[in-house]
Amino acid sequence: PDGDGWGGPSSENPYFNQIATHSYSVGNDFNHQSARTKEYVKRVIKQWVEEFHIDGFRWDLTKGFTQNCTNNESCTNSYQADRVAILKQYADYSWSLDPDHYVIFEHLGQDNEEQEWANYRLDEGKGIMLWGIMNSQYNQLTMGYASSSNFDRMGYLSRGFNGPRLVGYAESHDEERLMYRNLQYGNSSGGYDVTNLNTALSRMPALGAVTLTIPGPKMVWHFGDLGMENSIFTCDNGTVNEPGGTDGDCKLSTKPQPQWTNNWLGDSNRSQIYEAWSRLNALKINKDVFEGSYSIDSGDLTPRIFIWDDALPSTELKNVVILANFDVVAQNVVPDFPYTGTWYDLMDDTGSTSINVSSTTATINLQPGEFKIYGNQAVMTLGLEEFETTNVRLYPNPTNGVFTLNTNTSSVSIYDLTGKLVKQFDGNFTSGYSFDISNLTKSIYLVTIKTDSGALKTTKLVKF
Repeated sequence: PDGDGWGGPSSENPYFNQIATHSYSVGNDFNHQSARTKEYVKRVIKQWVEEFHIDGFRWDLTKGFTQNCTNNESCTNSYQADRVAILKQYADYSWSLDPDHYVIFEHLGQDNEEQEWANYRLDEGKGIMLWGIMNSQYNQLTMGYASSSNFDRMGYLSRGFNGPRLVGYAESHDEERLMYRNLQYGNSSGGYDVTNLNTALSRMPALGAVTLTIPGPKMVWHFGDLGMENSIFTCDNGTVNEPGGTDGDCKLSTKPQPQWTNNWLGDSNRSQIYEAWSRLNALKINKDVFEGSYSIDSGDLTPRIFIWDDALPSTELKNVVILANFDVVAQNVVPDFPYTGTWYDLMDDTGSTSINVSSTTATINLQPGEFKIYGNQAVMTLGLEEFETTNVRLYPNPTNGVFTLNTNTSSVSIYDLTGKLVKQFDGNFTSGYSFDISNLTKSIYLVTIKTDSGALKTTKLVKF
């Protein structure tokens, strides 16, 4: 960098290296062995934690926190003791301000280095969380190809972590959208074609089943839960210019936002993903078994996940079996249930769907893109009110005049950010009713929704 014409850092600079000491430098490179840099970083942490009450944040590009490598890819990607030590110091300082602070690293490095952080102070309930990329493996599945589809490393045990400190993900700001590749390169058989939009969308609930359920935190990237298919290299005019294009790659361009303009929440082909992933997340959050043990059987188009906690009584959900078919033809899958008896379909919130298992290896037929998640006990109360409000959706949002709710409501209260009630709707409003807020000024509002069953939900609304 030329420092806006003033040149790069001098040798006397107390904060920056003259030349970056790693291979991923963006702008001037901080020297984290400098006492002044350490103090500056701690002041920033303190401001965010104590003044803004940030619960936690992700540290970008932690490979850059070493002084050992210059522009050397092999060195940067290998274990660096100075980097391990300084990042532990920053984590310790964060926890000194807030013992429950979430420390997350985007490191994407070697297991032996990431183990140092994931297992650090784990016996105190801490441990640093590490990003875990599984984009290509999951995309192989959603496209319908078995090669290179083993996602075992979505589980923290595969990386030598002693606790669930892996933030696994299939999509991020740096990885191509699964749906984009589905539509470009998806497999087909007869009339079943993954390059068809609705067919590709119908496969995405199964993606949630084999990602979200694995013990440990997960990341869902922007609107992946509605099947966003725009490439990350989409330009502001809607064209796609991948790396190497004559006009640049458009990665940082402003993107079209069809999820708002085309009302994706009202599109059943997209909302099926949202609803399935919501149910899966609700199961994981509310049921203790998902903090237990697990095993992953993957590498083909019919992956299986087994989750269990032998410490739980048999009257509770203690065993979960997840089956999926990412092939483009129907497949018979061997479930290998841990025992015979009644197994319940956990995606049915009424608890009324079950199968009687007399042979643990009797096959289950799954259609292309279909999944099943079975448990030894039914789960119909997460509770019912909680699951109902989880699925209340307001759209379009942002809006410039009216919004709609996808459920029957008896009252809708709108508050400004000072807590003042600025608009109230009372009555018996059916799903799809349009609420007119054209007289409200441009701002951010809080909307409290009361359904006709009495459940309450508060959500944010942007008026533009």
